[in-house]
Amino acid sequence: MSRLFVSEFLLPLVRGGALKVGRPLSGRDVDRFMRAHRHGPGDVEQVAVAALGVARRRALLPLVSVPPASPLDEETWRLGAAVHDLLTLGHPRIGTGPGAEARIERVAAAATALAELGAPATLERTLVRHSLVARLPDAVRFDHTVRFWLGRRTFVGRTPPARILALPRLRGVTVESVRRGWLREVGVLAAARPAFAALTEASPLGEALDPLRLDPAWSWGRVLSILRFPPLFRLVAGRLVDLGVGQTGDALAEALYRFVSLEDTAGPVHASPAAVSCAVGFLAHMTWLDHLFAPTAAKNGPAAATGDAGRELAVVLAAAEQVEPELIWPPDVPRGSDLGQGFARRLDRLFARHDVKRNPRWSAALELAQRAAPAARGSRSDHGYDHGV
Repeated sequence: MSRLFVSEFLLPLVRGGALKVGRPLSGRDVDRFMRAHRHGPGDVEQVAVAALGVARRRALLPLVSVPPASPLDEETWRLGAAVHDLLTLGHPRIGTGPGAEARIERVAAAATALAELGAPATLERTLVRHSLVARLPDAVRFDHTVRFWLGRRTFVGRTPPARILALPRLRGVTVESVRRGWLREVGVLAAARPAFAALTEASPLGEALDPLRLDPAWSWGRVLSILRFPPLFRLVAGRLVDLGVGQTGDALAEALYRFVSLEDTAGPVHASPAAVSCAVGFLAHMTWLDHLFAPTAAKNGPAAATGDAGRELAVVLAAAEQVEPELIWPPDVPRGSDLGQGFARRLDRLFARHDVKRNPRWSAALELAQRAAPAARGSRSDHGYDHGV
């Protein structure tokens, strides 16, 4: 593994393919990998390093027109090793047998230390880190159960050896294979949650683009660390609009209540007036985008949406409109303009359909808006946030 970590793990992690998961890695292993590559990797690894750079740029093309270069730097080694250790925790040799609990704790602690890079400091670092781990939620594990006359054997994440499959008719061999998603089906062990949280904080763009996942739920404390970059603010808002403003807006509104009430303290951003103002502005920005680009019938119909989708979003926007309209109204859109009047009518229909002031969360939404209001009355540019349409 030390000689072929790029070709056998990092490259398929980005490009797709079988990931070779070996023994758990530590910070010392990462240092050894870097030294070995500085002194000249073998031919296989040289080819893999070049292919990895191409694959990471391609992974970013759906997001940005000119992806930044993705070097094989220390951050890449550390994030890759952290992902490797998280996947290793699903192996039965780690999680079963005598001393399993202690082994799990040691591997999880090593993964946490490797992943603790903190939030990305620049737009470029956000994209570069994302290019490495963007496909991690798509990782799957194949478990095979081999049955034969004398019993059965289970191979977790491993292909059964040829000797087990030999003489299938004579021995009555059958194989049952199950495909399990690593994140949603196998899941993250409780001991590994700090490691996964550190990994998500180090590369929060994947979380930002997937607001409907349940575990871990969207964290404004993590996501706001990258929404301060206007290109990502617009990119994430556009992606969420494509997923559906009602559904995604409700998920983000739920997360905002947790953020303000300090139930969610993940990530480097705390629930300051500026941060809450940015979050409310982001919800408004999504609604503006939907108003500008949705089909005419959807914008002007008396009840374009059905069911409860958009209820929590409507309550937050209505409270913001009542407490401080600047939270949701861009300064360059006059209320009396055709656009302004059209958006106001849309809000009125949305608020009436969900009967916002009778919602049990109305008082909580008012408190949320009051917390954000002081920042909205000033210049958002002073806080590094911008939600202009």
